[in-house]
Amino acid sequence: MTTHNHLHFYVGTYTDAPSTSTGIAQIKLDPASGELTRCDNLTSLRNPSYLATTANGLYSFSEISQEEGAALQFSSELGNAFLPIAGDYPCHLDTKAPYLAVANYGSGNVSVYLLDDRGRPLQAIENLYEDGCGPNTDRQTAPHAHQVTFLAHSNQLAVVDLGSDRIRFYQYDNKHSFQLVQSLAMPAGSGPRHMVFNHNESRAYVVCELSETLITIDRQGDSWQVTEQCELLPGVESGEAASSIRLSEDEKYLYVSCRAQNKISAFDISGKQPKHLNAYDCHGQFPRDFTLSEDGRWLIVANQHSNNIVSYHRNQETGEIIPTGYQCSVDAPVCLVEI
Repeated sequence: MTTHNHLHFYVGTYTDAPSTSTGIAQIKLDPASGELTRCDNLTSLRNPSYLATTANGLYSFSEISQEEGAALQFSSELGNAFLPIAGDYPCHLDTKAPYLAVANYGSGNVSVYLLDDRGRPLQAIENLYEDGCGPNTDRQTAPHAHQVTFLAHSNQLAVVDLGSDRIRFYQYDNKHSFQLVQSLAMPAGSGPRHMVFNHNESRAYVVCELSETLITIDRQGDSWQVTEQCELLPGVESGEAASSIRLSEDEKYLYVSCRAQNKISAFDISGKQPKHLNAYDCHGQFPRDFTLSEDGRWLIVANQHSNNIVSYHRNQETGEIIPTGYQCSVDAPVCLVEI
């Protein structure tokens, strides 16, 4: 959505102290300069750490335990709808009519909901859970579902599990049954966090939080295989805190945030193998999330620990990002979604 030629974004935040955020914030970007401006908050919600928009409305949740009241929230022109989440510390969601899936980091399970024709969540219909662990005794003593993605060209749901070093693919049918069809092992201790697919879903790129590596997986027939692995920051010690990953619309460039080093790492992926281009300072601390504008001209970074959001102009030909010098203040920003 644009208003007076501005680009608008929702901002997910953590609201628990010491943060003073109260829910989902809004910012706008001036496409003539990259200047960022804080707008009125959209809605109050505790720890809305991930957001997803569709033509029907906005989905989020409270990233808290089930005991504290973890719940899914849907906001539309008809108002807000809530459903409880049978899991702890939800961290990611995705939709594909008539379904919505939520990854629960704390309990490791995935909650699947049925949506009506207006996108309102009706009821939970599946609870997906696979036991597992990894060698990192601080972070991998149990499964930790960190991302859910419905594939566009098949009836499959992909689940990225940081705790057990697995990417799982579930096949679903019109009877709302989800069946595990592949459990792809990632390098031990890598801690896969998020992934992005190319347009035809023949290849995907996985950012691994703990090993701070980029892993390429390719579809071979009906299954997926690991084909490449490279460091996000070549020659730099891992801080076990890689975070967000974004693919440019033309599928030439890939960007990943490295929270411990406060960097955005850029790759050229136009060839057979990812080629590291550069690492850019995020002009803040702990870049939890970032996004590319729909027109491809801007990259916007949410720095969680320094409570600021920073804009960069993006060269669509070379993939280079250049700081505009503009930023705005939002306490504990952790998710960015263009409206």
